[in-house]
Amino acid sequence: MEALFEEKKISEETDCLFFDADGDGDQDLYIACGGNEFPSSAAALIDRLYFNDGKGNFNLSEQILPSTQFESTACVRASDIDKDGDQDLFVGIRLKPFRYGVPVHGYLLQNDGQGKFQNVTLTAAPELENLGMITDAIFSDYDQDGDDDLIVVGEWMPLVFFENEDGQFKKVASEQLGLATSYGWWNSMETADFNQDGKPDYVLGNHGRNSRFRTTVEKPLQMFVDDFDQNGSPEQILARYEDDKLLPFVRRHELVMQMPGLKKKYLRYKNYVGQTVEDIFGASALAKATQLQVHTLQSSIVLSQADGTYILKPLPDVAQFAPMYGILLDDFDADGFLDILLAGNFDYVKPEMGRYDASYGTLLKGNGKGDFEAIPAKQSGFRVLGQARDIKYLTIKMSNTSWWRGTMMPCSGSKLMWE
Repeated sequence: MEALFEEKKISEETDCLFFDADGDGDQDLYIACGGNEFPSSAAALIDRLYFNDGKGNFNLSEQILPSTQFESTACVRASDIDKDGDQDLFVGIRLKPFRYGVPVHGYLLQNDGQGKFQNVTLTAAPELENLGMITDAIFSDYDQDGDDDLIVVGEWMPLVFFENEDGQFKKVASEQLGLATSYGWWNSMETADFNQDGKPDYVLGNHGRNSRFRTTVEKPLQMFVDDFDQNGSPEQILARYEDDKLLPFVRRHELVMQMPGLKKKYLRYKNYVGQTVEDIFGASALAKATQLQVHTLQSSIVLSQADGTYILKPLPDVAQFAPMYGILLDDFDADGFLDILLAGNFDYVKPEMGRYDASYGTLLKGNGKGDFEAIPAKQSGFRVLGQARDIKYLTIKMSNTSWWRGTMMPCSGSKLMWE
C-alpha cells in the first residue's frame, strides 16, 4: 500500500472515503485529489479508487474519476441513491485551478455493482453543474420519505438541498426552506437530530467573527470575478459596505500592481480613498463579472421546524473565534442529549489580515432543544493546538484485554485526546 501511495505522492489529497465499492464485503478506498497549484491539465488532480482484496491489500483502479476532466475535488460521499443495493457516490469540486470564484460542479457517480462508476450528473442531477465552490456534502433524508437526499455547502454558497425523487435529484428553492440568506464561507457539515423532533438538523463550520470581515443580510460581503484587465487571468475583487458605499478590500498599491492600467487613474492614495468598486471598474464591467455574496460568517446550527422549514442559528461565541473545520457529534457527558465538539484555525493568511488561530477547540453541551452551552477547557479536558481539519474517533487495542478510545484531529501540530 505504501508503494502505491508513493507513486502518487505528487497529488494533494483533500478527502478520503472507505466504502464497499465492488460489493465483496470489504472496505475499498476512494481518495479525492485537489488543490489550487496544479493546472487543469495535470493528472495529479485525478481522484483514485483502490480496491481491497479482503486481506488489506489494495489495487489502484484504472478509472479516471470523477469525470474525464481533471478537477480539484473537495469531498466524496457514498449512498445507494438508486436503491439497487450498491454504493453510489457524490463528488464535490472545490474550485477551478487559478480561477478562484468561478462556479464548479458536483458529480453523481452511479455504481454498476462491481466498482465501475458512470457519471450520471446530466441525467440524474443537472442542477449540480456550476453549483459553486463546494467544500462539503451529506446524504440525509431531510424530507423523511425513505431515501437519501443530498445537502451541499461551500464558499460563497447557501445551504443547498437536493431532493431525491426515485434517483433523480432536484434542487429545492432556498426560499422554500427558509434558507434564502444562508450564504456563507462554509467549511464543513455534520448532521444529527438536535431538537429531538425526529428530523435531521445540521451543524456547519464557518469562518467565524474574529477577523476584519463583517457582513449582514442587508450589507453582504461581495466578490466580483472577471478578467478586468484583459490579460488572460481573472481577478477577484472583494468588497464590503461602508455606510452605503461598496468599497474594495484591496489597497491601492496591491490593486495597481495587479492591474497597472489603473495606476494613472489613482496616482496617490488620496485619489483612491472612498472609491467604490463601480467608480474603479465601471458598472458595465461589474455587470459582466461573476458576482458572489455572503450573508453570515458564523458557525451555525440549522434546526428543522414543524412546517418543513429551517432556522439558521449561530453557535455560541466561543465557536466564532476562528474558522471551524472539524466537527464531531456525540453525547459526551452521557446526559441523553447530543453535544458538539469543534476544532479549526487557519494560519496561511496575508499579514495584514492576521492568522485565524484564536481557537483551542471547544465542547458545546446540548440541551435536546437545539441550544448549546460552551464548556470551558478546564472542565471538558478538550484542548487543541494548531490547525485542525477534522475530528474522528480512534479505537486502539492496547493489550489483549484493554482498549483505548479517543478523538483524532488531522492537522498541523495535531494531538490525540483521550476519554
